[in-house]
Amino acid sequence: MGENSAFTSGPAFSRRRFLGTGIALGGAVAASGLLSACGPGSSSGGGTGGRSLTIGTVVVDDTMNPMLEQYTTFQFNAFDTLVRQLRGATEPAARLAEEWTRRSDTVWRFKLRSGVTFHDGSPVTVDDVVFSFTELLAEQYANATLITGIKGVRKIDAGTLEIETKAPDPLLLSRVGQVFVVPQAYWKAKGPDGFMAAPIGSGPFKIKSFAADRGAEFAAYDGFYGTKPKTPEITLKYFTDAGALASALEAGQVDAAQNLGAETIRTLKGRDDLTIHSDFSGNQNMFQLNTTKAPFDDIRVRQAAIKAIDAKALIDALTFGAGVLEDGQLPVKGVTGHTTSLTRPPHDLAGARALLKAAGAEGAEIEIFGMALYKKLYEAIGAQLQAAGFKPKINAVETPVWVRSFRNGSDADVFYRGASYTGIFDADRTYTHVSSSKKPFVKDARWDGLLADQRGELDAAKREEKLVASAKHLLDQSYILYTYGAPTVGGTRKGVSGFDNSNGLMLLLDGITKQGA
Repeated sequence: MGENSAFTSGPAFSRRRFLGTGIALGGAVAASGLLSACGPGSSSGGGTGGRSLTIGTVVVDDTMNPMLEQYTTFQFNAFDTLVRQLRGATEPAARLAEEWTRRSDTVWRFKLRSGVTFHDGSPVTVDDVVFSFTELLAEQYANATLITGIKGVRKIDAGTLEIETKAPDPLLLSRVGQVFVVPQAYWKAKGPDGFMAAPIGSGPFKIKSFAADRGAEFAAYDGFYGTKPKTPEITLKYFTDAGALASALEAGQVDAAQNLGAETIRTLKGRDDLTIHSDFSGNQNMFQLNTTKAPFDDIRVRQAAIKAIDAKALIDALTFGAGVLEDGQLPVKGVTGHTTSLTRPPHDLAGARALLKAAGAEGAEIEIFGMALYKKLYEAIGAQLQAAGFKPKINAVETPVWVRSFRNGSDADVFYRGASYTGIFDADRTYTHVSSSKKPFVKDARWDGLLADQRGELDAAKREEKLVASAKHLLDQSYILYTYGAPTVGGTRKGVSGFDNSNGLMLLLDGITKQGA
């Protein structure tokens, strides 16, 4: 499926991998034992707020191996990376690396910060960093898909390493920011399973305990090199569904909630004791038209379908106004490559019907294919297409069936492609899907050239222009059925501050605090 895909193959294909293409799934996973505290060190922190707080979430983890997950709360809080580039940041922030330079189009050099230690007190070394990359690639863990363009990682001296890519990669620093460093000696002594039972990282929090059916407990690490967490102890509590989580927030059983259902905007907003946070989740409902066969091999039919979609009505009905409009381009607002110079064709049922008639495609039977999780969305889109003169059929399948179709190709007319920007908020993530799979829906040499051109452009300003040119080509050719980006909804009780809901599946815990506890 390509290195930017949210779905990856490998020895441990976990349910977590499915979260990347849509609104996060809820549900507890099979129970596991509670792991013990990880390594020495005090659990006290340096914050000024309460000693502890509890955050409820439906984004569950079934492992504490940072190589087996992508963009999760436990990774970013208990482990660390060379650099970190979160959504909205134009430049990466220093983490384990304090300096980095591009020595050529394909070689980057990183100088490690001195004095950094893992949670067991052992120093973070260049050898640990190199091992974390090489082990990830050798075992093809989940995050390996993000760095398939890396040719090699090598030690230069005790404080310096180099990363070489196979070709120029403008997104390398973002990709490097998804590779979490583990202690080589401890990993080798314990093995992957032993490491998961008692994980050790170098982040601001230690993982004090974990149970896949209950959640994780975090304790601030006194030896952390940066600013200490504001709350010394935080419990991340798993819930089976968003409704149960909303009830717990209302009842005061949790101090904050991550990934509530969109209906929470309607049911809980306006209360004095609660604040509801809504933002773009990083997950996008990307629908693609199959241009390799009738009826969508005719651009007039594609244009008719696009005009038939009332995306604002979909957003109001299905997300209570919180969805993010796909405004005539795949990258939505907040994603690198989005431009205000492009807008979607206006909803125009009469125009859609006229185009369909001119193409001789009135009553065209079309199949809308996607995973059952989003059946309501397919039905809403189907109703709008039907009003324009199409005869849609909904084929909503279980997620594993959808994944196979994503990879191997589909004969459907409208395919729920889905896309996740989580971790790398860049248009390349969705652009990759346009002509991916073994049976691509688009065969267009011009598009292939645009895709390759922006991928090799290291100048940020020039690359931005190329991303916009790519978006314009997709719009001109009417390849995409534009709808919306899914929202993420969170909630906090009165007195809780520092809750950042903008990173989708992941929460940074070190800045969250609660007054009066």
